[in-house]
Amino acid sequence: MKIKPVSSVKTKKQLISEISSLRKHLEKCKELELRLGNKDKELKESVRNLEERMECRISTELIINKQLRSEIEERRKIESELYITKQFLENIVNGITEQIILVSKDFKILWANKTFLDQFGCTMKELAGSYCYAVTHNLQSPCQAPRDTCPVFKVLETGIPIKEIHTHYGSNGEFLSEVSAYPIKNKKGEIVEFVHIARNISKENKEQA
Repeated sequence: MKIKPVSSVKTKKQLISEISSLRKHLEKCKELELRLGNKDKELKESVRNLEERMECRISTELIINKQLRSEIEERRKIESELYITKQFLENIVNGITEQIILVSKDFKILWANKTFLDQFGCTMKELAGSYCYAVTHNLQSPCQAPRDTCPVFKVLETGIPIKEIHTHYGSNGEFLSEVSAYPIKNKKGEIVEFVHIARNISKENKEQA
């Protein structure tokens, strides 16, 4: 008995099934391709947006940096001008023969000119924060009548400049001073500091005597 070989020829029904399967596969490929295309488009759009944002940020930072450089240069210029002005004023004040100090409301010395420092034998570093009555009178509290009336205290009470005759005690001993005190006020009109100017009149007093 002869065995018939299995036919390799596909039936029409099988071909139709395979073709249908291929079509579905192609449709899926096209769908995937479309989705990939959309994703690629979205990616390109995102990259473009990112590039635009980066360009905008870089431009903004360049503008800010330029402005900052300009402000820094302007500040340096102002600081330089202030320093020159300060030096100029200090040179003027230090050349004055009267003793000048800037005093706070609680009688602390904030600044003094060279004449004052020389008269009392100290430096500004040693003097800063000291009480004016301690330096000029060797006292532990503000001057009081009848010995000496404190001009700073009087200005604090009245708000107007005042002049008094005081006995001061410098590095070379006791001497007579004509003391003037002037108020420094803030924008509200409140006294915040005082200018204390003393002139040695010992020689004048001796000549008059």
